[in-house]
Amino acid sequence: MLEMFFEKRFVLERFRASPVGAHIDGFAASLIAQGYSFQAGGSCLRHAVHLGRWMEPRVLLLSALDEEVIASFVGHFPACDCPDERVGSHERALARVRVFRRYLQEIGVVARPVAIVVDEPLVTDFVTWMREQRGAKEWTVKAYARVIRGLLGHVGHDPAKYTVRALRAAVLALAEGHGASKGEQVVTATRMFLKQLAVLGRCHSSLADGIPRPARWSQTTLPKHLPPEDVEKVVASCDVATATGLRDRAVLLLLARLGLRADEVIALRLADIDWAKASIRLIGKGRREAWLPLPQDVGDAILAYVEHARPKIADSHVILTARAPWTAIGGNATIAYIVGRAIRRAGVEAASFGSHLLRHSAASSMLRDGASLDGIAAVLRHQSIDTTMVYARVDQGLLGSVAQPWTEATPQSPSSPPAPTLPMRSIAQPWLVEVPSC
Repeated sequence: MLEMFFEKRFVLERFRASPVGAHIDGFAASLIAQGYSFQAGGSCLRHAVHLGRWMEPRVLLLSALDEEVIASFVGHFPACDCPDERVGSHERALARVRVFRRYLQEIGVVARPVAIVVDEPLVTDFVTWMREQRGAKEWTVKAYARVIRGLLGHVGHDPAKYTVRALRAAVLALAEGHGASKGEQVVTATRMFLKQLAVLGRCHSSLADGIPRPARWSQTTLPKHLPPEDVEKVVASCDVATATGLRDRAVLLLLARLGLRADEVIALRLADIDWAKASIRLIGKGRREAWLPLPQDVGDAILAYVEHARPKIADSHVILTARAPWTAIGGNATIAYIVGRAIRRAGVEAASFGSHLLRHSAASSMLRDGASLDGIAAVLRHQSIDTTMVYARVDQGLLGSVAQPWTEATPQSPSSPPAPTLPMRSIAQPWLVEVPSC
């Protein structure tokens, strides 16, 4: 495999005769499997050989390769006197050597560091309950665990002594200085924690009810979305002549046509697509499974990416990173970056640049095309129809056509009694109010 990066015979012989020669071919094969380019892979191999030559006179074993050893190796470059090596800064050496160490860890030459996490038993039990009983996703588990750790710093570790007053003060302290979404997360995590303790008989069952939910004025604003023509511009902005463009187009269509969440795009696997039945399997919130029909353009985009651009590696995730090392996308921020970059590239004005913008746009488009709220809820996999109701206000043209016009005032004679005045709360009622005649 080393020949994939170097052609000259004396270079191959020198690398294999180096102190790391026993691992150099395996490391080269690993670099190829991860998709490293000729230039980047060759740089990783050269730095691995350089590392071995530096460690040998210092009687350092590869098994002792840790961050301290790597820092010392990188620090010696300005005064490097290793045979056949150049003096210089070697800016990318740190990253290249870490790639080599990761390979040595995979084959068992270097021990992986063991992260010793000593957590509060209350937090450990809560995390276990969230995973096993609630089926929460890992992101939610980690976020709620952080909240509970902060909560325990305010109210202590004895649930039998908790009071509503102390819990409310703790919630306010944890939410102070943050936005509404963070405040809601603190309240929800706290209430779930207290309910779990109540089930175990460790606190009174009424404590959770003593933490009021934050006000959510969900009907005061319209969902941020793009009109259909702008969505098409965003999708068309991808350069399908490149591997990255093919991947990004598949991602954007999954978001814009099916209204997928970012984590659902990341979690999608090749086995989740039934090409014969033109359907796709999704695991949504609460690990609920759902099958959705696969639109033609979405299927074509995924197929084009898989056949012409997706790296041929063992990872079963559909969407992979654009650069080596090839692996599944690590977080929702990458999907948001893909969406934001496409919006700017298309020159479209948008209220936000996250992946949820396309999810809202998909729901709004379905509504304009005549889909029922129940149908939209099924596609978006909303657990409650109330969540879908917000999209009923998106079609402002339709709302304008059915809105009741204001009654025009008619002139009154000086002797006419004043017209009765409606109370303000009547205007806000969703039903019609009969206006008294003058």
